[in-house]
Amino acid sequence: MTASVYVAITIALTTISQLLQKSAALRYRQQASKNALAFYCREPRFWLALLGLGLGMLTWLAALGSIEISKAYALLSINYLLVPIAAAWLFSERLPPRGWLGAIALCIGVLLIGKS
Repeated sequence: MTASVYVAITIALTTISQLLQKSAALRYRQQASKNALAFYCREPRFWLALLGLGLGMLTWLAALGSIEISKAYALLSINYLLVPIAAAWLFSERLPPRGWLGAIALCIGVLLIGKS
């Protein structure tokens, strides 16, 4: 696989993991349990998020073996756009206009770094 494929897989895994963490946190808030550790140890979404983050780290290491870290890290910031979009769709969260401007600025930065 190419470095860009590894970076894309890393982005997908970390984005999905962030959403799973949010989902697990929302489930915890709905529960009457006061023991967060006990709750998360039994929560499948928490474990799936950890698995995704672990796999994301492995694909990230594979990417770093063949691409400059400055380019790879800039590409990874695409998560700052994907997570809010997915959160708006899945959790009805809202990103204020300033947040969208920041996300767009990040995307422009990623494009500029990617072209260098």
